[in-house]
Amino acid sequence: MLGTRSILPIAAVLTLTLGAGTPALHAQQTGPVLDGSPPPEWPQSITRDDRGRATVRAIRLDAPLTLDGRLDEAVYSDYAPFGDFVQVVPDAGSPATERTDVWVMFDDENIYVTCRCFDTAPPEEWVVNELRRDTPGNRNNEHFGVMFDTFYDRRSGVMFYANPLGARSDYSVVDEGNSNTDWNPVWDVVGGEFDGGWVVEMEIPFKSLRYVSGNDQLWGFQIRRSIRHKNEWTYLNPVPTSMAGPQGLNKVSVGGTLVGLELPSAGNNLELKPYAVGGLTTNRLVDPAVSNDVT
Repeated sequence: MLGTRSILPIAAVLTLTLGAGTPALHAQQTGPVLDGSPPPEWPQSITRDDRGRATVRAIRLDAPLTLDGRLDEAVYSDYAPFGDFVQVVPDAGSPATERTDVWVMFDDENIYVTCRCFDTAPPEEWVVNELRRDTPGNRNNEHFGVMFDTFYDRRSGVMFYANPLGARSDYSVVDEGNSNTDWNPVWDVVGGEFDGGWVVEMEIPFKSLRYVSGNDQLWGFQIRRSIRHKNEWTYLNPVPTSMAGPQGLNKVSVGGTLVGLELPSAGNNLELKPYAVGGLTTNRLVDPAVSNDVT
């Protein structure tokens, strides 16, 4: 064709997202009632009920946490971690074969989840080869993940997980079955390695989540660790064998409880995503001819 013109619009998109697409749920009318063991008292960080479900207290920080994969801040020595994960695969109900230490912290703007994953195998045996976000292959790496049921309805939640390289994935689940992998909230993560294992530090802004405003916060809570080189799937709270492997994170109803959060007022998350798209114009019928003119 002698004369062609391709023009694409230049646009800016203003997206009003309610928790970046988190499922819209009904607000609690009278406040939540704890479904699990009593909250831990200092210096404890965790208690469990007779079903093995954990109640974990979040740690209040005075300043933002530095994400660097080193775990040398005072909070990691001042506060005991929690762990004692349980296998669902291959030996359902047995203790995990590797130790996992976890801290949950928050400040005025973010919730932080940090893991220290010990591994007796040398690093060259670990399965860690993904760097991309939201790729299915990330689930087949060594990884650490967390689920928050922010409305404490035992049905729906949001999930975040990452491998030791910091490759991240996220999605939301409604009614324990309908996954939305297009949910892509703003959050940050850093991975790292130490002599004897690896770490992941997550920073999730409260503005990326939906929740009910109030001081008496109770969130459903689950943690998953995949020890992929052993084909071992472990969880903080026991999950049924029917949800073996990675699917256990979606079983919101068997999660534990996170207490102690002091959150800013919930509100709409206004996210501005500007973009511009140019075009090229070619027209050899005019004088002078136009070739690949940028517009």
